[in-house]
Amino acid sequence: MGKTMAQHSNLDTMVRESLRDKILNGDLDGGFHLSELKISKEFNVSRTPVREALCALAADGLVEMVPHRGAFVTHVPTSTKVDQLQSYSLFLGLAAKLAAEKASIEALMELETAFTFAQDESIASQQYLSAMETALELLEKTAASPTVTEAISMVKRRTNMSELWATTLNQKKELNTQFVTLLGALKRKKGDAAEKTMRQLATLAINSWMTTRKIAIPAASEEISIESETPTYSRTRAVQKAIGTN
Repeated sequence: MGKTMAQHSNLDTMVRESLRDKILNGDLDGGFHLSELKISKEFNVSRTPVREALCALAADGLVEMVPHRGAFVTHVPTSTKVDQLQSYSLFLGLAAKLAAEKASIEALMELETAFTFAQDESIASQQYLSAMETALELLEKTAASPTVTEAISMVKRRTNMSELWATTLNQKKELNTQFVTLLGALKRKKGDAAEKTMRQLATLAINSWMTTRKIAIPAASEEISIESETPTYSRTRAVQKAIGTN
């Protein structure tokens, strides 16, 4: 029985994460109907793990479950995506602050090793991004705050983080300088400096992402303004159109 439950959980995870990737990568647009039958055939699984995967994605705000109509990909306004990334910047900055204040000698040695990618000018782009992801995950772990970890995880489940950091690769020199500065703050146990540097790194990534998406980047003292798309907890327009309601 335990083995069967584990297999079922693995199927649920496989379907959920595959659909998540397609949604976050833009392969499935807002309003797209997610047919349980078609998905079960595509993955060669029963409809039960498909249904559970869709419910999990609905809990993350990526899918809308419409009674008697099925599941649809949620249309996420640009303003919401920007808000999610700005929240990520805050949470990541807090993780850096806590890591600096809590890190043991052993943890600092691990962090120093993890951030060596920032001093290797010959490293390939994909390897660079992978090493960066590993270093940031270690930073979260060192912060030792379940609340901060869950907050960061919540944003990650709703955002294409690979795309976010990939947009910064043409600014690798500036990234590396900031990462070296961050490591220095961590080693000196300067929490405020670590938080500020980490938020600057995240802001660099966010601005690069916004530039790629042709979203205007306002002055630091101004609020980000995205034309007329505001988040809503009611059914999105894309889903309304898909199911034929007003």
